[in-house]
Amino acid sequence: MRRRLAAVAVTLMATLVWPAVSLAADATSETIDKPTGTDHTLTTIFIIALGLPLLLAILTLIDIAVGRGKNDQH
Repeated sequence: MRRRLAAVAVTLMATLVWPAVSLAADATSETIDKPTGTDHTLTTIFIIALGLPLLLAILTLIDIAVGRGKNDQH
């Protein structure tokens, strides 16, 4: 039960955090000029860092739905 709640909480958190991060990035990009020729390395790192918990939550939900989340040996 705790794994299900954790998976749902992480998914909900990621869906709420993603728009806030993109809104904050848009707000700062208007006030600060980026140097020309940026390769967006930091942006890619943050996208991957935010996407990994979402991916793990989805995989956990699939694992629970399939029934492999149980440790019962009958």
